Amino acid sequence: MKQLLAVAIALVLIAVAAVAFLTLKPADSKELTLHCGAGIRPAAKALIEAFEATHDVKISGNYAGSGTLLGQITALQKGDLFMPGAELYVDKAIEKGLAVKDTKRVVAYFIPVIFVQKGNPRGVASLQDLKKEGLRVGLGDERACAIGKKTLKIFEKNGIPYADIQKNVANKSGTVTELGMWIQLKNVDATILWDANARHFAKDGDVVEIPVEQNIPSTIPIVLLECSAYPEEARDFIEFATSNEGRKLLTDRGYTVTLP
Repeated sequence: MKQLLAVAIALVLIAVAAVAFLTLKPADSKELTLHCGAGIRPAAKALIEAFEATHDVKISGNYAGSGTLLGQITALQKGDLFMPGAELYVDKAIEKGLAVKDTKRVVAYFIPVIFVQKGNPRGVASLQDLKKEGLRVGLGDERACAIGKKTLKIFEKNGIPYADIQKNVANKSGTVTELGMWIQLKNVDATILWDANARHFAKDGDVVEIPVEQNIPSTIPIVLLECSAYPEEARDFIEFATSNEGRKLLTDRGYTVTLP
């Protein structure tokens, strides 16, 4: 009986070990997390897929407003890469000791544009027109996303008091993608978002360009986080994202890689 019991226990232990072996990731399995601004998601997904195809690594994207992402990184200190919609957020991460300064690179640029309903039925032709009586305007929330902060700076640069616009603000979004969706759903008449995001909603709305002298482009940066578990692989991704191959992937998806 004792021998039978010993054999039974041994068989159970072997079975448990086998299950554990099959369910555990390989010891060399590497998974990185890219904290990425929501407006960059299409480009980030293309970069990730191309990188994974030639590297023994998996990259998961965490997409949200840039301000929200910085808050998450600050609180949790987890992840490997940070690619927000504006340089400000990377600089803040570096100042807080959360990111490695010498790894900061420029991936592309966002150009703010006015985006209106198809056919521009309200006749919005300039920033000043956002003050039109009864116009429903959607803006990014400056506390959560890069386009929100940039929009306020553009108003300030052009001497437009925010109070003149605020009376028309129907809603504020936590991400730039929501702004395009609001045009799609006809929830607003006009908004300010990035050029790349406006192209994704081209069938739903029209772009009204902001003159270069009135505009403030935004740099899309990428940086390695100090808490990265795989800094070497993360650095490799940064090099790929800023390479000629990476820039072509971005250009093909409507992103601006050279300033006007």
